[in-house]
Amino acid sequence: MARTAVPAPVDERRVLVVVGCQRSGTTMLQQSLLDRSWRVVILEEHDRRLVRTDDPDRILWKPLQEISHRMMQLPFELVVVKPLVESHRTIEILNSISKAKAIWMLRHYLAVAKSDVARFGPENGIRNLSRLVAGDISDWRANCSAEVREQVSVLIKADLSPLDAAAVFWWARNQLYFDQHLREDDRVRILRYESLIEAPSECLRGVSDFLGLSLPSRSMVNAIRQPMRSSGGLHPSVEDLCSGLLARFNGVPELAPS
Repeated sequence: MARTAVPAPVDERRVLVVVGCQRSGTTMLQQSLLDRSWRVVILEEHDRRLVRTDDPDRILWKPLQEISHRMMQLPFELVVVKPLVESHRTIEILNSISKAKAIWMLRHYLAVAKSDVARFGPENGIRNLSRLVAGDISDWRANCSAEVREQVSVLIKADLSPLDAAAVFWWARNQLYFDQHLREDDRVRILRYESLIEAPSECLRGVSDFLGLSLPSRSMVNAIRQPMRSSGGLHPSVEDLCSGLLARFNGVPELAPS
């Protein structure tokens, strides 16, 4: 879509970094902004300005200094990026980009696990966990704490169902929020997928307040999609692991409906 707005002054430009676990509503959050405001531009996950040409999946970012420079050259008040595979580097990313803030998207582990299986197939969860345990940090999945790797190493030896494996991966990725002490960083807020679905106008006003940028929430709400309903359960040990982590998010700084 062509943009004809007057370029924003450099000192008024800012960046929103959307991070978290895959299948948590990050794309929906982006699309609620995409082409809804002339003040905003979205750089998609595979944008050639961001990702390394030597990465076959085209998702790993180029050096942050280069990316930061390119973002600040864009003539918009807000640049939105979604470096999900770089979520373990949230602080580093924020420190490298002027006037950057981050939203960590959070969605219930069972919904994420079901979405993952439906989108990527029944083998994806085990594949992700195997690469995490392998410990090759050139693979984004393996960038986690030693404690997380040890816990996953134990769990992967059990007979995990595809749903269980996907839920454990949700646990590993969202543990990154606490391992990086993001709750203590004023530049970071969580946004619950369920809140965005149930009260989109209020949540998007919260996004505007957080960014200090007035966004057209009335038109943006039209992009919010209702989730598919599903049933099913997890093994009790996986349920306990994931529910315990989800409970830790209670009380952390978040963009909640007013």
